[in-house]
Amino acid sequence: MTHEWNTARTAARGWAQFLDSVQITGLRGWSGETVEFRFPIVAIAGENGAGKSTVLKAAAAAYIAQQQGGLTFNPDDFFPNTPWETVKGVTLRYQLRRGTQIETTTMTKPTSRWRGMPRRVQRPLFFLDISRTQPVNTLIGYGKIAKQSNFAGDLTPASEADRSLLSRIMNKTYTASSMATYQDKRIGVLSTDVGVYSNFHQGAGEDATADLVALLRGVPRNSLVIIDEVEASLHPRAQRRLMAELFEIAKDHRMQFILSTHSPTILEQLPTEARVYVQTQRGGGRNIMYGVTAQFAMSLMDDIEHPELVLFCEDSQAATMIDALITEEAPEIGKRVDILPAGAASTVVMLGGLADKNLLPAACLSVLDADQQASAGCITLPGTAAPEAEVFNGLDEPAWEKVAARLGVRVGDLLEAVDDARQIGNHHAWTRRVAEHLGPRVRVDRVWENIAAVWAQEVVDPVLRADFVEAIKQRFVE
Repeated sequence: MTHEWNTARTAARGWAQFLDSVQITGLRGWSGETVEFRFPIVAIAGENGAGKSTVLKAAAAAYIAQQQGGLTFNPDDFFPNTPWETVKGVTLRYQLRRGTQIETTTMTKPTSRWRGMPRRVQRPLFFLDISRTQPVNTLIGYGKIAKQSNFAGDLTPASEADRSLLSRIMNKTYTASSMATYQDKRIGVLSTDVGVYSNFHQGAGEDATADLVALLRGVPRNSLVIIDEVEASLHPRAQRRLMAELFEIAKDHRMQFILSTHSPTILEQLPTEARVYVQTQRGGGRNIMYGVTAQFAMSLMDDIEHPELVLFCEDSQAATMIDALITEEAPEIGKRVDILPAGAASTVVMLGGLADKNLLPAACLSVLDADQQASAGCITLPGTAAPEAEVFNGLDEPAWEKVAARLGVRVGDLLEAVDDARQIGNHHAWTRRVAEHLGPRVRVDRVWENIAAVWAQEVVDPVLRADFVEAIKQRFVE
């Protein structure tokens, strides 16, 4: 899908309508930050209170409903005045794309009422908020309704395609499925080999997913679908299956999905450009980070006591090189640092800039690959090339002999594997090719760890290695 998005996003057969970004000012601590949606499926992560739901609700107010019987969401639906709060001084600015045309629309609420709403563009839009995760049997009054002997609801059978979709996500065979309605509440009724049961007797994940499948049944082409906490009580395997189905729907029907999540499994299913992290700054404001790794996002949302210094880098290959340099030069500080792959170079640079201004909750330093330029809060790995190219091309035959000894393989077999790997144009694939050549018992990460260790010990100039580690030491807070 990534290739299709990159080549057809604005073509006639591409995504005819797309919400590119939303800028929020004056709502719940937002002060003009912009969130960009760079892929047909985008997941927004962040701690509770960071503003994920604010982004989703602002996005849901971007359009006037186009679908028959659909709802138009107005800002007051999501951001009302209350006895405790008065909403004013707010601006919502959207960048919209229709084919090759890009336009900006703005809604403002200077004082008592919203301005600019009639000028909104029409588009099919659907919003599933967190209320869908509350099973029907927990809602006041519905238990009594269920017991009424004359209540059967308005039962609508699901199509074979819908039943199959639900079966694939839940990995469970449903022989039939349908949806009853009562006072605007959906009540799913499912059949399996062991019997028929409704939402009153379903698990929360099954209930929420049945509602989602029912919604997707009537969603037109080019729609925007917004889902709060998309994982909705699903276990990791079901989350992966759900995301795979959303990818197919987005591709086949040119739809756009904006999701919020606390799940690393959801983030792992998405390409780099589809992952967004919202972090609140000390003293107000927000950092919008793109391309974060699932590991980095979870580290910011957990409650674990962290080491004295966090080192951000692009990926696990760079993390291994950093660890090897520290182990060789100053092993005593190894337990004092946490090396964290954060994502793309742009994300690492952003984190370095925030760390340089003391806007992150801990002492941090960013480490860029050797082919990047150093910047505020960032240092670079020794060398001039990307990790794999720097290490593979830096080792001579005696160094490869030491790698072979560490791996317990014949040096001739290793050199042959290395020569074979270097024939591949993509240097990211070199380590895996070496491991495959050496046999199934040789793990990829073990190969890279040993190559990096010999590189740090034998290849890197001792002065450069010492300078690199000293720059890390300087970031410790005394």
